[in-house]
Amino acid sequence: MKNRLTALVLIAMATSAGFAFGQAQQSPIPENPGVQPQIDILGSGIATLDFANQSGFGTSGFATNGSINLSDSALAAGFSERLFRGGIGSFVAGVQSYDFTNVGAGSGLFTNQMFLDFQNKASEVYLGRTDSPTGQLVQFPTLRGDDLVDFTMVPDPFSNGQNIEENRTSNVAAVVLNQGLRTFENFHVQHLIDSAGLGTGTDLNSFGASYQYAPVPGLESLPTLVSYGIGYEHRSIPNAFGGGSDAIYGGGEVNLRRSITNRLDFRVFDAYTFGNSTNSISSFNDSYRADANAIAASIRYLNSPFGKPSYTLALTAGYKSFQKISGANEFALAFTAAKRLGPGFDAIGQIGWFHRNGALAALYGAKDSTVLQLGLSFNFDSTIHQSIGPRRSPMNILYHYLPN
Repeated sequence: MKNRLTALVLIAMATSAGFAFGQAQQSPIPENPGVQPQIDILGSGIATLDFANQSGFGTSGFATNGSINLSDSALAAGFSERLFRGGIGSFVAGVQSYDFTNVGAGSGLFTNQMFLDFQNKASEVYLGRTDSPTGQLVQFPTLRGDDLVDFTMVPDPFSNGQNIEENRTSNVAAVVLNQGLRTFENFHVQHLIDSAGLGTGTDLNSFGASYQYAPVPGLESLPTLVSYGIGYEHRSIPNAFGGGSDAIYGGGEVNLRRSITNRLDFRVFDAYTFGNSTNSISSFNDSYRADANAIAASIRYLNSPFGKPSYTLALTAGYKSFQKISGANEFALAFTAAKRLGPGFDAIGQIGWFHRNGALAALYGAKDSTVLQLGLSFNFDSTIHQSIGPRRSPMNILYHYLPN
């Protein structure tokens, strides 16, 4: 009897070992195979033919004279489940093309979304890689989110400038509280991507908090005051690179004409950084670390007959100056147009002009540069097994329906 029992135990152990070596690691708690998560799939494709006499939009000085620009296209998927006590748990993963995609260098794709999220009615916790809480307090109406990156967001002082997406993406752990899903307080720690090799590795190197007010999604054309927010961030830069840096930033959006069919809106954002001792610019990383004040503003007209977008025209301007670097400043203008050809499919165009002085002109290789972009864009989203509404879904992230 004892020998039989021993044999059965050995057989069970061998079988378990076979499964362990033959299958992927199982979750700590076995899942019910009959539970189907909600699946949200989203894609955003954009391609433009660029003509520039010097640097183009968001390219850190790389010439784009007569090139095809594939950057900022993205594909993301989200998976969500209703939890036992009424909350929602979700996982989102996504990739995005960036400037090096155009030349085939590197991997060609950047992982811009890879996080898990827990939410209930009044609070939320998310952990992983996603939009930085400082990345885009205000969404500006340029063709790509990083077109005027020097003015429209708090820069990543650890970036080497080769991947502009590092300025709006980070590894973040955040707790978000809300009051009626209209006002939001975000408390977070971050690892801002250290591509410049300042010595932070994968350590946490930034922390801060922000307050934002957001409208009801889909009703942005009705109130006069659409959204606003303010935030503070401390970046732990090593002393060898000028020491710690602080950032105070804020902005908002108002409707100059409240209309569902002929909307006119105005947006503004300002970021003031201080505390770092960098007093010269010889690299793009220097320009991100040095104390500066950057402001951006835009005015946009949106024509939407019968409540469906038809075309949009926008003018965006930015100005940046440095506190400790005499004569270094830059100014930019971007005129943007888009015409809806069908559901989610647009013909697009943009012309931009940059003027730089002092050390910035030397860094970019010219005082003035102009770029013309003509192309197409397509956005789509699809939901499978729709049963719940996770707030930090791929669609809400792309269209900034929810504060970062």
